[in-house]
Amino acid sequence: MTGLARVRAAWEELEKALAERIGSLDAMHAALERAGYVPEGRPRLREAVAKLRQAAGPRDLAAADRAVEDALLQIYRGLPRERIEAIRQAQNRLAQADEERDLARSSYNDLALSWALLARRFPYRHIARRRGLIPPEPFLLPGEEAEWARRHLG
Repeated sequence: MTGLARVRAAWEELEKALAERIGSLDAMHAALERAGYVPEGRPRLREAVAKLRQAAGPRDLAAADRAVEDALLQIYRGLPRERIEAIRQAQNRLAQADEERDLARSSYNDLALSWALLARRFPYRHIARRRGLIPPEPFLLPGEEAEWARRHLG
């Protein structure tokens, strides 16, 4: 498997993890609605999930993911300490989906970094330029960009 094919495969895994996360967010929204919890936060979560569904590419996905996190923070603040089992299960499913997303994101970013570093070296940068190959954009959450660039790209 070529380097580019590995990057594509890692991106597909990340997309699967994001799809699972969207399913978990839908389940969380449904559980909140059935329980009648946090009525003011549910529309915001629904809108954020819709944006996440429509997002394409690492930068758009990261921005949409941030909106979801903000909506979830509002919801978690509004939840009672004693939660019904359905809410706990939805939270656990979401936590598991988040973990899968983070693992897939890390794998994809490692490959994107390898590609970026390789494309900067002679003779690979000339080969890549002639073939029109552009290093893939990493999937960085808001606030990670500067640190990632400083640490990896000098």
